[in-house]
Amino acid sequence: MSLYWVFLGCAVVAGTVFVLQFLLAVVGVGLEGTDMPDDIPDDMPDDFTGDSHGSTALFGVLSFKTIVTALTFFGLAGLACLSADLNQPVSFTIAVIFGLAAMYGVHWMMQLMMKLAQDGTVRIHNTLGEHGTVYIPIPAHKSGVGKIQLRVQDQLVEFAAQTTADEKLTTGTPVEVIEIVSPTIVLVIPLTTQVDVRPDSAEPEQTAQAH
Repeated sequence: MSLYWVFLGCAVVAGTVFVLQFLLAVVGVGLEGTDMPDDIPDDMPDDFTGDSHGSTALFGVLSFKTIVTALTFFGLAGLACLSADLNQPVSFTIAVIFGLAAMYGVHWMMQLMMKLAQDGTVRIHNTLGEHGTVYIPIPAHKSGVGKIQLRVQDQLVEFAAQTTADEKLTTGTPVEVIEIVSPTIVLVIPLTTQVDVRPDSAEPEQTAQAH
């Protein structure tokens, strides 16, 4: 009878959280910050990925979502087995199998959705060397942040931008991205600067030839 209450507790408590997660995901809130794999440091050794160690492979699957899902299906499967008059050891074994299957299934779906989202995400490094126009004026001498519009990966996107120009870049000014300042900010220069610089640099060469 004690196992029945374990199954019931998992089904009710974890099931409630599972439903809340689903509803939050529908309205676009989500609980991504609670997933544990994202907290793994980048400098961990190569064998931490779990390709050759079962424990690390399991750890890579564990997250708040997968644990809640596993407990929910563990409880529901266990209750179903007990309702079918199966003995407790068999019910527990089947419940564990269903819980693990649900956990790995959710992990696989999460990985697939993340991959699809990343494939469609405009990566800021792809803006290097691209031309765009100022959308929100950019203060001179990197004293503030404005915005630019440009086409990257066949999409018209906006990025926060700074400039090293001596004057504020007004809306509509054509610019070129020359550096990535941060994951969300690019450094730009006005294209007119390049046009003015080239003749100036050529004049000394022509004067030298004349002499």
